[in-house]
Amino acid sequence: MTQAMEAWFVADIEALSRFYRQGFRGNAIPGYPDVEQIPKDDLEPCLRNATHDTTKGEYHKGRHAWKLLKIIDPHKVRRASRHCKRLFDTLTSKMET
Repeated sequence: MTQAMEAWFVADIEALSRFYRQGFRGNAIPGYPDVEQIPKDDLEPCLRNATHDTTKGEYHKGRHAWKLLKIIDPHKVRRASRHCKRLFDTLTSKMET
C-alpha cells in the first residue's frame, strides 16, 4: 500500500521534469515498477536530491505537493500503483451506479 503521496509523484517522472524544469535530475529517482514498494523514508530524500538544483528549489511537501498532485498523470500512477488503481476503479464504479 502506498504510504506517502510522494510515491505517486515518482510514478510520473515526466510531470516532475515539467514542473521543476531546468536542473531537475530524474536519474536521482530510482526506477521502481511498483511505487508502493518504495520505502517511505526514501521518498522525500530522493525527491529533494532530484530537485535541489532547480529554479523552484528543493522539493517541499507544503509548497509543491498540491501542485504536483494536479499535474501527475493518473493513468501512469494507476499503472505503477495497484492500490491507486483499486481506489480509482472503486470510485469510478460507485459514480456509475
